[in-house]
Amino acid sequence: MLEAGLLTLFVESLGRALFVSHEWLGKSHPDPDSRQLKVLQDALKNIMSGRSRVGLPIVTEMYYGRLPCPTAADLKSKPLFIWYDYLCVPQGSSPDAIKNRQHAINSIPSYVARCEYFVILCPELQHMDQPRILSQSSWADRGWCRTERLARELAARDDGFMIVVSSPVHQSLVFDMNRCLEAPGLGKFTFEADRKKVGNVIVQMVWNKLHHHLARGDLHKYRFLLNSQSTRCLQNLDVDPIDGLVPGFHSDENPFTDPKAFLLDWFMHQNGFKSYTDYDSGGWSPLCFAVMRGNTALVQSLLDRHASPNDATQKPKKEMVFGRNLSVLSIAAIYNSNEVMHVLLEARANVNARDSHYGTPLHWANISNNSEGVRILCQAAADPNVRCFPGLTPFETACACSAISAMREMLAQIPSTSLKRSLHWALMFHGGSTDTVRFLIDARANVDERFDVSVKEPTWWLLLTGASMKHRVSPSNFTSLAYHRRGATPLMFSILSGYFEAAAVLLAAGARFGVQNSRRKTAADLARDSLAPSLLLTRMGK
Repeated sequence: MLEAGLLTLFVESLGRALFVSHEWLGKSHPDPDSRQLKVLQDALKNIMSGRSRVGLPIVTEMYYGRLPCPTAADLKSKPLFIWYDYLCVPQGSSPDAIKNRQHAINSIPSYVARCEYFVILCPELQHMDQPRILSQSSWADRGWCRTERLARELAARDDGFMIVVSSPVHQSLVFDMNRCLEAPGLGKFTFEADRKKVGNVIVQMVWNKLHHHLARGDLHKYRFLLNSQSTRCLQNLDVDPIDGLVPGFHSDENPFTDPKAFLLDWFMHQNGFKSYTDYDSGGWSPLCFAVMRGNTALVQSLLDRHASPNDATQKPKKEMVFGRNLSVLSIAAIYNSNEVMHVLLEARANVNARDSHYGTPLHWANISNNSEGVRILCQAAADPNVRCFPGLTPFETACACSAISAMREMLAQIPSTSLKRSLHWALMFHGGSTDTVRFLIDARANVDERFDVSVKEPTWWLLLTGASMKHRVSPSNFTSLAYHRRGATPLMFSILSGYFEAAAVLLAAGARFGVQNSRRKTAADLARDSLAPSLLLTRMGK
């Protein structure tokens, strides 16, 4: 295509660029009959014509209100260039083509960094060679797809949008904290040799981003990446993390006679801290970062120097959905620093410490799908019934975040855990994957349960009643769900939230589609109104 003059060598002065990340539909060809390409073409046409709009995920609006979304005017204001791998990467079999293809693959982080829009193209389609359906969940399981997402997060830019295209008429922004914890090395690779390639690429991305933060003087973001890279970026890739970029280190401690003191001096120097109990501009202390790093020796050394086991962050971190007053025990639960959790608990950390969203360490272990952390906290007498905003127990947050390992551990530790509304919570938030829905059905969740909240649950009642009242004036995904919530079944929630593959699973499990909610709407009615896929409409007789 390049030789035929059908491609443009893009520079940002030409306009805006859009990077397409997708999962291959076949073993030997990414899109054998161009079904994904057709969805992308139709989606872009619909957005630009105004027939469809990029919406907000329900949970995003619930927490942060109406955030700006890209509009038709945004996409049309400048020329738009599209990077699509098998159209823009050499596909030939000649030695030059193979060499250039590898160069292009190694350059994917650079392509992503130049693109203002990052599009996850994941319509629900049948794989050509395997008995499985491709979807956003399967996309998120792929190591290369995770690498492309991480490249977006580590790009040296703060503008732009990440957009999910799930059909020609269904597009939404990406805002899912759990995705930030899904390391590429824990994803699936068709060729195991790719894992090493990915490791080397990601180390370079981390190196570049750390330099970017230092050059801009943003020490908090530098510290956050420096200490989270092993978990977020490099886990299971057999590469060493970057230990630090700050020169001029000197210590009076002897690394042979007191290695822990020497290590602490190195940590303090590389993180730019002068006091063991200071807080940086983001409200995090040395102990917060040491806990995130997962180094028990560092944590114990700081505790020995009067850092508090009940230390907590002083400011919220919006991009990670962290509230203010996030305890170090919660940070350990989030980042799977499970040995550190033992150290903190032995130092008498409060197992039920609450942050400004009323979340506890057990909530965060469930959100992060940290099953070992769930076990540790339950055995330390963590309260499984406490509720965080907007009114979820720890088990319910696991349902909401598709955290199946954590759900399984909660049910093992506390067999009396209630499954009431568990399917609704999963389908309202980020838990609408088919695996999550199947797990809850197997656990005997009621597929025909009717949803409602009463004034005895004041936060939920006020939140949903207010959104319902707003629906006729200013509709959105969230207001639509709130408007139709009373008497709604999990099948209705799956349709209102756009989890159409989950809807198929519920139907297969015997969910009824003819019952009405309080608005006298059936699941079939809602599917028709939502422009659900034709296959789903056919199954419900529409």
